[in-house]
Amino acid sequence: MDIQNRRVGRHIIRTSSAYRSTDHRNSLNLQMEGMIMINMPTVSESIKQARTNLVNSPKGILSLGDRKRIWISMNDPDNFEVSYLNRTQLKVLCVNHVKPIWSHIFPANPGIDRMLRLTHSLMEKSVDPEAAEDEAFYFFQDLSTSVESNVVTNPALMVADAATSMVISACYRNPDYDTADNDIDDEELAPDSYETSYTCASAAAGAMNWMSVDQVNVEARRSFWMWYLDEAIPAVLSN
Repeated sequence: MDIQNRRVGRHIIRTSSAYRSTDHRNSLNLQMEGMIMINMPTVSESIKQARTNLVNSPKGILSLGDRKRIWISMNDPDNFEVSYLNRTQLKVLCVNHVKPIWSHIFPANPGIDRMLRLTHSLMEKSVDPEAAEDEAFYFFQDLSTSVESNVVTNPALMVADAATSMVISACYRNPDYDTADNDIDDEELAPDSYETSYTCASAAAGAMNWMSVDQVNVEARRSFWMWYLDEAIPAVLSN
């Protein structure tokens, strides 16, 4: 993967239904308004099937198709805001989980923490989405032009990539942001459209899905996805 040539089309909205909210109520309070109608048996069944597929994957891959089924099951059909908050908080947990990779390579660079704060501000509707999207875009663009892409820096750059996509995703409150298309394989996506959890898993593994097993830490990738299924998703839904 040539990270230096990424992010050319970051400002292209991935789905025609994407929109930025103009409702300025505190988003985090909306979960308290009325019943939250998430079908938990469907969520559990989707996670169970995904776990089985993950265990049986020789490369430790949790497919985009399996993740999409989980994301769709996590949506509340009667409350777009809850669906948005769940989707975004899951990405926040993923970036936090691999942030030590970034800190190890760039200990003096606060960029990931800045992207996390920006995402929380977007969730709370306390920052302009257009300004946040621009900041995230230029954060990664500056890294791409100033940091050499190599076997040492690539995992940290993947964390930065994940944090960038986390912020940009948080700018759009439509619940189908990650599920509107029919792609079921991460490698079918354009590089500038990789989803946050995939890039985080790749950072943990040191390589993308398409690379051979002798070039990647398969168990680190599998461990990340097990954490995603067994800890991250339940933590989001418990809130």
